[in-house]
Amino acid sequence: MSRATVGKWGKSLAVRLPAEVARSAGLSGGERVEVETQDGNIVVRRAAPSFTLEGLFRGKSPKQWRAAYSSAFEWGADRGREVVEE
Repeated sequence: MSRATVGKWGKSLAVRLPAEVARSAGLSGGERVEVETQDGNIVVRRAAPSFTLEGLFRGKSPKQWRAAYSSAFEWGADRGREVVEE
């Protein structure tokens, strides 16, 4: 079992993870974690990644995305009076 010391970081408290704990958990510098308490214990877990639409679609124009996924879905024959542009 590893031990760590609680220190002051601005107005917050900080805990520095020992290298063997970080290595065992697969954590690296700058990675985001979630911290919560459960029955008086502190639980630290890797944060789920968050995505933005801008980030997800970065690198291609709308025309390139449409071309890449034009055959991804088969919607069937057109019905009604809608105008379909291709």
